[in-house]
Amino acid sequence: MDIPAAIALRREPGHLVRSLTALTLRVGLGMIFLVSGIGKFQAKQAGAYPGFMLDQFDPDKPDKDGKPKHFVVKLRPDLVRLFADVLPYAEVGLGGALILGFWTTLAGFLSGVLLLHLLFGWVIQGNSAMYPAMLSYLLVNAGILWLSPVTSNYLSFDGLVFGWFWAPKHAGKYRHDREDQPTKAKAGR
Repeated sequence: MDIPAAIALRREPGHLVRSLTALTLRVGLGMIFLVSGIGKFQAKQAGAYPGFMLDQFDPDKPDKDGKPKHFVVKLRPDLVRLFADVLPYAEVGLGGALILGFWTTLAGFLSGVLLLHLLFGWVIQGNSAMYPAMLSYLLVNAGILWLSPVTSNYLSFDGLVFGWFWAPKHAGKYRHDREDQPTKAKAGR
């Protein structure tokens, strides 16, 4: 009895499509980080930063509606101050690294850690309106990490420097297995 053979073809996007997707995700998240960090530096020069961030986590100060704040966990003020001092530098550095594609895997991992810290701050404050936005940023970051290997990331600094080691190779022609290999009936003769 002859069983009909079928060919299963996988349709995957090519190297250019993966590189363009990685570039779009990197530039999008990198711009958000870069612009946020530059805004914090400008606020720091004006004397407004990190005051407003420290006030958000101060349980003794009322919220913007004049109501007392209720935190699930109270954070130490010195740790909040340290995070607020480092945050603009981290945002500008990671934003620039993501836009350029410089050490993309490391920059993607560190930006994910930063996003988790920012999400933690919103959870502590009980601001559930920010959860969907932060989870969207984390999904974009997961896409950046998924596409961060040089073979999917040729449109980056990493791809320009290291990409020639892993140049895309032609996959070859698809063939029908029954034509190239003898069947059981032919092999037994």
